Amino acid sequence: MEVTISFPNKQFVAESPERVAAKIRLYAALGLYQTGELSIGVACELAGVNRYVFLDLMEREGVNLRTQTPEELEAELHQLAVNG
Repeated sequence: MEVTISFPNKQFVAESPERVAAKIRLYAALGLYQTGELSIGVACELAGVNRYVFLDLMEREGVNLRTQTPEELEAELHQLAVNG
């Protein structure tokens, strides 16, 4: 899935467009994880970071680690098997 966000033509932040896009992916993943819509593995994949970086972000942002149910773990393992 691909999502496109349009920004004004003028640069409104001091960071590069690539850095802004990376931050948007990271915070979108964090929010979707926090609401229970993504597992931590899928959130890390969306954010483009490893689990340790994501856990560090969670700690800085005050997001609690959710305990996964056996069904969630099975779904995540299946997703990893499908995506290689």
